Amino acid sequence: MTLSAISDKGTPVDWWFLYKIPGHSTASDGSAPTGKEYVYYDPESGMEKLVLSADHVSDGNDGAVANTLNQIFKNIDDPDTGWFFYNDEDPLTGQTSMTRGHTKGVLCFNKSSAFWLIHSAPKLVGDTKNDKYEYPLNAMDFAQTFLCITLKDANEAKSIAEQMYVAQQPQVCWASPVPSWLDPSDKRALLLNNKITSDTAPYAAYIIFHSAAGMAFKSIAKNSHWNTPGDDDFYNDLVGPTLTESIEVETWGHTTAVPGRLQVDKVHTVLAMKSVDLSPLGINPSYEWGEGDDHAKLCVSDNGEKNHFVCVGDINFTKSQELRCGGTVAFIHDPLWSSIIGILKDTVVRKSTNQKAKPRVTHSVTRKPRA
Repeated sequence: MTLSAISDKGTPVDWWFLYKIPGHSTASDGSAPTGKEYVYYDPESGMEKLVLSADHVSDGNDGAVANTLNQIFKNIDDPDTGWFFYNDEDPLTGQTSMTRGHTKGVLCFNKSSAFWLIHSAPKLVGDTKNDKYEYPLNAMDFAQTFLCITLKDANEAKSIAEQMYVAQQPQVCWASPVPSWLDPSDKRALLLNNKITSDTAPYAAYIIFHSAAGMAFKSIAKNSHWNTPGDDDFYNDLVGPTLTESIEVETWGHTTAVPGRLQVDKVHTVLAMKSVDLSPLGINPSYEWGEGDDHAKLCVSDNGEKNHFVCVGDINFTKSQELRCGGTVAFIHDPLWSSIIGILKDTVVRKSTNQKAKPRVTHSVTRKPRA
């Protein structure tokens, strides 16, 4: 079986992105949002911008999320495929981990192919008793972001797992047995058994990996030991400096304890976006909502920057998340960037906190520099 991201149409694609619309949103036609609707993009369907999907995230056999994850659910006993669902809110045990990464997703691989799904939906694991895709009811009220990438090969999955093991440190909720072909010391095998590093050295770095079509992605991540109180904000001190651009961030704004807006170079900024309005997409109906109803973990390059990065990941733009492991995946794509920059609204420029200068972020899988 060749593993890949599967599109809304049910076809293999290099990657796809979707933004789930919250049940706590306002529809332009006065209808009641269900929390199942979403806007969608993939680069192989002739799209010029995000479009309103005809599918719902709760559909068991339709839509990009179900289509992709059904490669697992419909081949659950394949001994050659390894996969694990990770989520800081574990629906199987009811436990929310405050020591593992604030990170959610699925990594699936066999000897030759793999896909990585990064998302922000709490408790998304599926119906593990009946081996079928199921979207969690608790996630309907809020917005979430999803990015799924068909990896170039299984070695890319190995590199991602090596970073996860030391940086994102995911809480694995449900996993396959370790395939017989996989070395037990391989970090994928350790993660399948919910093992992470015991090393307490700080890690704040990025790795570069590639999709099946050769598109470059940066996985930017940190562990909880990369922390000086009031100083090590993920976006100001790691993401922005890695991209060397000003960025706009849309994450869950559930606290008044927020980082400052100036990046470490005192030139670039991080702007917190306060609401989302889908009307620039020209969809019908359109929807809008505030950051308090948004569990997105999304940031984009600011208007006027040379490169147009989109970042989808794990960490909120809040001071409390300085103490959590997690990351984001950054890539350049003008059409998707243009869609997202157009729907983010109500910029709030926050006052700077006392930030100390730091060295530039380094590119590494195994080194653990303070960025």
